[in-house]
Amino acid sequence: MNILVFDCSSDLLTVGLARKDGSLFSLAEKGFRHTELLLPLIGRCLEQSAVPVDSVDLIACTGGPGSFTGLRIGISTAKGLSLALDKPWVSLPTLDCIAWSIAGNLEPYAHSTPERSETVVPVLDARKKRLYAAIYRRGRRESEYLDISIEDLLALVDADQELSFVGQGADFFIDYALERPGYRIEALAPDRLAAAMALLASKKYREQGAALEDEAPLYIREPEIG
Repeated sequence: MNILVFDCSSDLLTVGLARKDGSLFSLAEKGFRHTELLLPLIGRCLEQSAVPVDSVDLIACTGGPGSFTGLRIGISTAKGLSLALDKPWVSLPTLDCIAWSIAGNLEPYAHSTPERSETVVPVLDARKKRLYAAIYRRGRRESEYLDISIEDLLALVDADQELSFVGQGADFFIDYALERPGYRIEALAPDRLAAAMALLASKKYREQGAALEDEAPLYIREPEIG
């Protein structure tokens, strides 16, 4: 399948096109300008991959947790494209995608796997001194999707000897990682995130089918009004 993916859950906007021949094209832009940039980035990605928009077979976006506004933009865009193109779409858990970008086998879209820890913790800045996070050990999620303080998250992983923090909130742990041998900060690579999303989207669509018409963002905290 030709799979169009995009992540609007944080200030790093990522768009990718995974072609049915196994090649992958991705673009990323920093800053909360998703309304302005998302459709132009999709257009550029389709152009670079030489895949006409009507040849896209599946559309996927991250559905949360993450920026409330970003999630709404992503899901509304996915729904709109799905309706206009008459193509199926799926919503993916943001933290699964981030974790899989460094902990998963991304064949055929990526052929190298970075050195990784037994435990991977994807983290997003949830503001108000809190994080969205989850804990993955040996490739499996072992926690709920968390809205948690830095201190409480560190307490949950204190017994882990090797651990990788990854995501837009990983920098909160730089000083801590310097003090703990075996703990490291991993950069979130947009191409690997796009590859992870494409693989998870294909799997979800095979197993569960397309998203429902009333699919909504995954909020683990009540959205703020205004």
